[in-house]
Amino acid sequence: MKSGLTVRTDNAESVLESLRQLSGMDVLVGIPQDKAAREDSPISNAELGYLHSTGATVEIDGETVTLPPRPFLDMGIEDSKPRTTAHLKAAATAALEGQTEAAMRELESAGQIARDAAKAVIGAGDRLHPLSEKTLERRRAEGIPGEKPLYAHGYLLRSINYVVRKK
Repeated sequence: MKSGLTVRTDNAESVLESLRQLSGMDVLVGIPQDKAAREDSPISNAELGYLHSTGATVEIDGETVTLPPRPFLDMGIEDSKPRTTAHLKAAATAALEGQTEAAMRELESAGQIARDAAKAVIGAGDRLHPLSEKTLERRRAEGIPGEKPLYAHGYLLRSINYVVRKK
């Protein structure tokens, strides 16, 4: 008995290849190695980002200081989850249709959105643990305007990026 279906195009191989490629990719948001170096500090942006995100006790100018957690990356990724999820779903759909390039564009979009959301957390500053009075005094003495945590010169903010890479 015939089903009445006629196969006009067999794109199974392109679908499988697209799915293989997509399943082997990661979208990472953070501070890539090529953006980590700082001219004003022996500690890299990646190290500073980690210390500030998790909180830490460190020595600064011979004094022990406790940094409260300011999880800017986690907050930004959570804030952007509805939008990034939509792009990740679109990437999967494109892969199922054998459209590898479209899937990759969707992964790139997800990374850009999450990156920008993490930067927005620092830019707004209102949800991060406030600066101590001692830090504010030091900033004023150094002529650094503003009271936003993690934003004295913008080095950390500018270092945040994303990568889409093979696992």
